[in-house]
Amino acid sequence: MGYVSDYADLGIARLAMKADLSRTFAGSRSAQTIWNRHLRQRLAQAEDDPPIPQSAVRLYERPGCPVGLVIDGHWERGLGNWNLSYPATILLSTGKITTTPGCMAEGLEEL
Repeated sequence: MGYVSDYADLGIARLAMKADLSRTFAGSRSAQTIWNRHLRQRLAQAEDDPPIPQSAVRLYERPGCPVGLVIDGHWERGLGNWNLSYPATILLSTGKITTTPGCMAEGLEEL
């Protein structure tokens, strides 16, 4: 039974983290501008994109291992998701916007 509880607790923690990141996104005009530019650039394929960013990542090699939402980068239409081996723009939970050279050059994992 402990495993079920641990799994449920992890799921709840991830939901709380994504809710917090969504609030951060809603309060960041700069992040919304970057996201909207991403959507406009992909207008012909935008049916693949959710209306707000939903891909959370952790940057393992940075102090504090921050988490954030991917708001721009290389979208893989066939996968229906970001290809994190390419550079990406990320809105951190602190509200700061940063870029990463990709998971091959920096410890980056989708949550």
